[in-house]
Parts: sequence; structure tokens; C-alpha cells
Amino acid sequence: MHIPMKRTTILLDDELLLEVKHMAQLKGMTATNVIKEAVRAYVGEKPNRSLPSFTGIGKAGRRLAENSEKILRKAALRRKEW
Repeated sequence: MHIPMKRTTILLDDELLLEVKHMAQLKGMTATNVIKEAVRAYVGEKPNRSLPSFTGIGKAGRRLAENSEKILRKAALRRKEW
């Protein structure tokens, strides 16, 4: 299964980049994969993110109030750049 990816640029100071490269060498990985693992771990640590303050505003009624997280998550997944 091929997962489409986007190229991005990050800025690291020399010392941090050296640490990433060293870790990659020790693990037999690329620096890219070390960084991907680190980002996944960081994002995964935040499961209880609060919802935006505008949630529930409007005339969506009970459906929005009861399913706001599900509705927002579904909308976010549809966005191609996310």
C-alpha cells in the first residue's frame, strides 16, 4: 500500500541535525524516517486536543452538539493538504 506524502522543509540547528543523523545511523534508518517517527510520536501524545472555540455556534442543533468531534475530524480528513 502506497501512502501519498508531501515534501516539506524543516529548519534544525547544527547540533540537533547531527543528533538526528547519529540516531539514524545507530538505528539503521534514514534521517527522514527518524524525523517522521518523532513527529508521529509528538502528534500521538496529544489525543485530548481541545476543540476550536467556534464549535457549536450556529443552527446545526443537536447533531452538532452531540457529534462535534466526529464532524470536525471527518471534515479535516477530507482536506487534501492535511
